[in-house]
Amino acid sequence: MGAPAIQKMDIDEFLAWADRQEPDTRYELVGGQPRAMNACSQAHSQIAANVVYEVRRRLRPPCRVLSEAAIERDDRADRFYEADIAVTCSPHQPGQRATPNPVLVVEILSDSTASHDRGTKVPDYMQIPSVQEVLLVDSRTVRAQLWRRDGRRWIVEDFTEDATLPLASIGAELPLAALYDGIAL
Repeated sequence: MGAPAIQKMDIDEFLAWADRQEPDTRYELVGGQPRAMNACSQAHSQIAANVVYEVRRRLRPPCRVLSEAAIERDDRADRFYEADIAVTCSPHQPGQRATPNPVLVVEILSDSTASHDRGTKVPDYMQIPSVQEVLLVDSRTVRAQLWRRDGRRWIVEDFTEDATLPLASIGAELPLAALYDGIAL
């Protein structure tokens, strides 16, 4: 007989439940169900660190970059994601549980996360009014995909090798090669 099914949760129930779980496992809430997140590879971790560094050095106050950023939609109590990176220009408030008004959300793709990130998280991020761009960075090859809001539609661009990423949401450009610095693929 298998483990008992977990009842659907809202965000508050999920966060209370997640606090009682093993500290070395992180979870997201997807459709009211907790979903364990896979451990990150070294390439994933290094790319994330490089993205944070490159974005941080280009930001101007009050904007700030967050890693392992909690993302929630105001209109959905059954979704609570942990984005690899997010940028917000809203001031920090004590006790905040989620990233307020993210303008840029970044996910580092791997074999185990690419389908979920593309098929579930990106469409949800697009529903957040403040989000202007979603950047997907591949951890297996030098490649990025940038989703940009253009009024009521979204435009997607692919970047490889020596490209420069034009991040209008933060008014900066990032050389794609810098995101892969120190990584042998």
